[in-house]
This record gives sequence, structure tokens and C-alpha cells, in this order.
Amino acid sequence: MFNMGHLNKKDIFMPNIKRGQDTATWWQVLKKGITAYGIDEPLAIYRVGEKSLSSNKIKALKRTWDLYKREDINNIKKVYCFGFYIINAIKRRI
Repeated sequence: MFNMGHLNKKDIFMPNIKRGQDTATWWQVLKKGITAYGIDEPLAIYRVGEKSLSSNKIKALKRTWDLYKREDINNIKKVYCFGFYIINAIKRRI
């Protein structure tokens, strides 16, 4: 959800990329200095089928790394952030 009191509609756009548009959109919003908050409460039911994009975790890792590669940050920061992504992904499944 977005608080539109802090954003313009033009600030929210889906980049023209093949996969990971939702993550890339969030990153664009966060780059504008908007603060995001996470909650530990399910707000929707999300079903993952056997052959869905979300079901293959190796492909999800590659897709996320591809997003990091597009970012205009140094490689050390990319690896650092991607490492946290992997750690959090593992923690969610334990």
C-alpha cells in the first residue's frame, strides 16, 4: 500500500523489464526517500503453483540478482544487499 499523501501517481511506475517489476517499482519509490514499513500480518492469500515464477527459488535468486545488477550502486553494496536478501529468504523458510 502507498500513502498517496507522500507520493504523486507519476512516482509509481512499473519499469519496462521482463521480470521483477514489483520489486523494481518498490525500489524506485524508496529511492525517493519514502519510508517503508513491514508488518507481520498477512493481508492477502497468495497461492504458488508448481510452475509459477515464485515456485522456483533458484530462478527467484537469479531474478533478484539481475535487479541488483541494474542498480546504479557499487558492486560491494550489491553483494552486501543480495547477501541479506539470501539470509532473509532462508530465515523465512526455517
